[in-house]
Amino acid sequence: MHELSLIAFVVKTKRDRYREILSEPRLRRKFTSQLAHFKDFDPQFRLPIPSNKLFVDNIAFELQKRHSPSVVFAISEDPSLDQKELPLLEALKETVGRGMGSVLFCIPGRLAFVETEDERFILERHDPLEKREYIRFVIDRKDKDCHVEQGIFQAVARAREWQTITGSDVQQLSELEAWFSKNLEKPTSFGRNKLRLGICWFKTDANEHISRIWEMVDILERNGIYVKKIRTDKPGYVIYEDEWQLVAEPFRKGTVPRR
Repeated sequence: MHELSLIAFVVKTKRDRYREILSEPRLRRKFTSQLAHFKDFDPQFRLPIPSNKLFVDNIAFELQKRHSPSVVFAISEDPSLDQKELPLLEALKETVGRGMGSVLFCIPGRLAFVETEDERFILERHDPLEKREYIRFVIDRKDKDCHVEQGIFQAVARAREWQTITGSDVQQLSELEAWFSKNLEKPTSFGRNKLRLGICWFKTDANEHISRIWEMVDILERNGIYVKKIRTDKPGYVIYEDEWQLVAEPFRKGTVPRR
């Protein structure tokens, strides 16, 4: 069951092939020997881990935050680890940093951790009936890189550059910026390649962050800069994610926002 659940994370065009391989013992060993260079996970399910959090305790925290159980199942090119059920922390200690291809299944078909020779990342797939929404605050001005409406932090930076904000609002805005500097991670990436097409979205449960964004909105609008809120449940290919936000590159057909 655990092994076949890997199919849920593979690109659709190759699922039948890998289902056949994983069901056939004589082909399985060839498959595990190639895990260190496996490239067929669907990008839409990949969650990159920030470069400063690529360690056992941080990865365990990220998986537990996504409701990982305490025991996981491993597929690995390491025979001593392959097809074993292990406590999450123990499995990560046996996997992280070794550069050997391994997949730790936390929730079959829903949540897994992957270690390859070159990278480590989380795979997460939501129930099709479980739609998650994300929020963005924008102004009526296009970004030159991703060609979508600029976000509120860009609006604040421009307002400062043009000295649009005046009076006591300047101090209040500075205090809000200082709060976000301490309480919101700076995304480590805005693109899957050299192009910076990623768009930042807040998670809907980032209540305190969104509350302070509304304070920013009030300041901007008092000074003639109008902001609108948009929502989506299809942000695109996730490039970066933390507890409160994500950066996603829109799917080919684009992100469909709702006002």
